[in-house]
Amino acid sequence: MSGHIRIRGARQHNLQNLDLDLRTGELTVVTGPSGSGKSSLVFDTLYAEGQRRYVETFSAYARQFLDRMDKPAVDRVEGVPPAIAIDQTNPVRSSRSTVGTMTELNDHLKLMMARAAQLFDQQTAQAVQHDTPHSIYAQMQQRVAALGQDPRMVVTFPVQLPANTTADEVTQWLSASGFTRVHAEREVATPTGPHKLLDVVADRFRLGNAEQARVMEAIELGLKRGSGRLHVYVQVADDDEQLWRFSTGLHCPESDLQYTDPVPSMFSFNSPVGACEVCRGFGRVIGVDFGLVIPNDKLTLRAGAIKTIQTPAWAECQDDLMRHAEKAGIPRDTPWNKLTAEQKNWVIEGSPQWNGKWNQQWYGVRRFFEYLESKSYKMHIRVLLSKYRSYTPCTTCGGARLKTESLLWRIGSVQDALAVMPLAQRFLPQGVAWTRDTLAQLPGLCLHDMMLMPIHRLRDFFEHLASDDSLSVQVKREQAALHVLMEEIRNRLRYLCDVGIGYLSLDRQSRTLSGGEVQRINLTTALGTSLVNTLFVLDEPSIGLHPRDMHRITQAMLRLRDAGNTLVVVEHDPAVMLAADRIVDMGPGPGERGGQVVFDGAPDQLKQVDTLTGVYLGARRQVG
Repeated sequence: MSGHIRIRGARQHNLQNLDLDLRTGELTVVTGPSGSGKSSLVFDTLYAEGQRRYVETFSAYARQFLDRMDKPAVDRVEGVPPAIAIDQTNPVRSSRSTVGTMTELNDHLKLMMARAAQLFDQQTAQAVQHDTPHSIYAQMQQRVAALGQDPRMVVTFPVQLPANTTADEVTQWLSASGFTRVHAEREVATPTGPHKLLDVVADRFRLGNAEQARVMEAIELGLKRGSGRLHVYVQVADDDEQLWRFSTGLHCPESDLQYTDPVPSMFSFNSPVGACEVCRGFGRVIGVDFGLVIPNDKLTLRAGAIKTIQTPAWAECQDDLMRHAEKAGIPRDTPWNKLTAEQKNWVIEGSPQWNGKWNQQWYGVRRFFEYLESKSYKMHIRVLLSKYRSYTPCTTCGGARLKTESLLWRIGSVQDALAVMPLAQRFLPQGVAWTRDTLAQLPGLCLHDMMLMPIHRLRDFFEHLASDDSLSVQVKREQAALHVLMEEIRNRLRYLCDVGIGYLSLDRQSRTLSGGEVQRINLTTALGTSLVNTLFVLDEPSIGLHPRDMHRITQAMLRLRDAGNTLVVVEHDPAVMLAADRIVDMGPGPGERGGQVVFDGAPDQLKQVDTLTGVYLGARRQVG
């Protein structure tokens, strides 16, 4: 792209009726002493005019929702493209905004989880997938081969009948349906009461002797009449019969739990579909902070370790604690930090034999606060509660922000996960029947694991994820469709590492970031959007970077330039100045003595000029 941005008669702030031509498609650095007019030229004139013209292209209705910028004090600005400012301010105040949402990586990850992840049952931790008659037949062949024999098999389908159904009525129903034999019968409890469950025989055979067409017909019949459920009884020995359960859809036949098909919004804490129903996707709730209730863990129960009940108004509760602690054998003169976990739990949660009668057992500190909550219509109770409240991790989702079902989906292999995250650091979802040992045997990582790990380790994880062993059967079929998505994720992660913020995690809240970190995140976001013919205005992007990492930021800016964009950067760092195509030196001094262009040319030429910047850049004068 070739062209010029022409600024004529710029008088914003201390600019001295300045005229300047900037070539588009180049990296231009504007430097000079503090107060010499750099920001007035770049942000208050050039960016303000570009943004103002871009906003004016919208309708009057749309413009009322956008920030209007005043026209700068300038005669005219010609050839300015749409402008984007990447500065050091951090305007984010919402706790819903994270590094993942700022970089748009969360949007890519939820798409990938919906297409490429594998579901594991929350009770048995077994893989759950869509079964078809062909896949069921293949599983039956594999299991028979593992047994080392060709056992007799009975293919049945479950039928649910009322519990009071008589044997004659069962026989009549079978004959009317075209079946003659029931292999097993049992009663099951349902929300509407007990029901009789019959396993009706669809066919009997030995898999090695039966034709595939016959087996497939029995499987299809069983799935159709059993509403997607199929039970296969295998006679391994005379007194040993195994039951193999199969089902269609995302249903676990062992735990009888049904799961919904994955959609991208299921993996987003900003969507009601995926957000935890208790904390609404924030990961934290306002609750009782026991660190405030027990501020000094060196005190004993008798000396007042429980601060809340030490006032005269609640002295009766302290007496209850002393009386019941003596009966339960809880030490009353031992410092809180010396009590065992069981003894602390007794004090916090109350007596295990709690029967609802406050004067017979110790009710616990937690029930005491629940009682206060019931009286919160009184002003003094609300004041008391406010002293002991703070944000605590949500106990329903464990701080993961997502529903339990969303955390059952995992991606990758065992080797991929071990390479980037130790077993002890993996997230164990709340509400599952898994143990740490069970979690260690599951392949890959869940979405919250990816949110918690540093970006540089997440990048390593995705670099190895393209291998065939890391992808499920469904993903291999859709590998062509997922290729673009995986490449986009890798590129964005690589950009974040290239600009020196690979130590951040995607779950880090945006409002806790420094100005330099926000600016570099916005720079990588601009790289990921693949914009062209755009004016990028940057304010000291090297701030906060170690000199040895300065090449990372310059490479990112050169990438933007090579894509066909124009960059105008306010910068003082020599490494960035020397990497520029052109340098504009403002001066000669600050304030009223500034506002003029004292040099406009290539970096090598500036070294020979006797401006304040030139003498230092050319090493003719040194700091200190």
